Amino acid sequence: MIDCRALSARHGSFQLTDVSFVVPAGQYGVVIGPAGSGKTTLLETIAGIVPTTSGALWLCGRDATATVPEARGIGLVYQHAFLFPHLSVAENIAYGAVSPEVAEQVARRFGADALTGRPVRSLSGGERQLVALARAFARRPQVVLLDEPFSALDPRRRTIVRREVRAVHREWGLTTLQVTHDFTEAGLLGDVAILLDGGRALQSGAPEEVFRRPASPYIAEFLGAENVLAGTARALDDRAPDWLEGESVRLSHGNRAIEFAAGELTLYGIGDFPDGAGYAVIRAEEIVLSLASPDGSARNRFRGVVSEVATLGALTRVTVDVSGVPLVASLTTRSAKELELRDGTPVTASFKAMAVHLC
Repeated sequence: MIDCRALSARHGSFQLTDVSFVVPAGQYGVVIGPAGSGKTTLLETIAGIVPTTSGALWLCGRDATATVPEARGIGLVYQHAFLFPHLSVAENIAYGAVSPEVAEQVARRFGADALTGRPVRSLSGGERQLVALARAFARRPQVVLLDEPFSALDPRRRTIVRREVRAVHREWGLTTLQVTHDFTEAGLLGDVAILLDGGRALQSGAPEEVFRRPASPYIAEFLGAENVLAGTARALDDRAPDWLEGESVRLSHGNRAIEFAAGELTLYGIGDFPDGAGYAVIRAEEIVLSLASPDGSARNRFRGVVSEVATLGALTRVTVDVSGVPLVASLTTRSAKELELRDGTPVTASFKAMAVHLC
């Protein structure tokens, strides 16, 4: 387990401030955030390289705040590997390994076994990362910290090694925390996602929860939400929305039917958001486009005109102008071609009330 409790640290002029999150034992955490947000400093603080100035750090159920780095039971892999240049590849992997057998095993699993006869100076960036991964896992640590460990690998090798790291993590019951800039990777690997910015943890939780229910418009935009609309929310306490029968509009877990006015648009959502100013977030993949008004359960339907079509491989992003408000939808390129979408095409954009997240 990695349990950070209001953890603060200083590295030069950079300040890590009141960072709190938990990665439960045996789970895989991912840290995401813009450049300079403190991701590497966070890993170094957990590893004991950067001393804490306040707060507490618990590792595997023990208070490790004042524990020296070598006694924390941590394996650390930096983005640039930082191998020992005076040792061979084989000697790097064997350094600190619990046994020669484990060193050979992880070298083989990560594809570093083919490099053992070579000097470190002859390795490419991707090869260095393979060796650094093997060296860290050969120690059989309880906690593994990975700082963008796949960034120098080609796409095919990255997929293979990423899958193998996740497999070893599960087989050995490790607690892992990885820094990544790849949102897809965060979703594939992570049990817990931590969003860091300006040295502070802005939000943490299951990746799908963080991505679909961002705590603020800034987080929503950073995570790639295409539709973030400012407006005013009002609970429909005085009348039932058209998708609910009867007089009661209060739903389970304190959620309510909510009307959200954003410029010329009026959206309907479900949530526990209070009345007043806020933001509505709708991810592009939640918006369905059709040439006519579609049948179905979606209660948000808007007639508009296509203003932009941007195709990138198998996916196409379509911007629809609805009364001066742009809505961005993401659909397969095949679907976009079948609809013959182009600038000026009249379409209906629709999405369900549950697709509207208010923050």
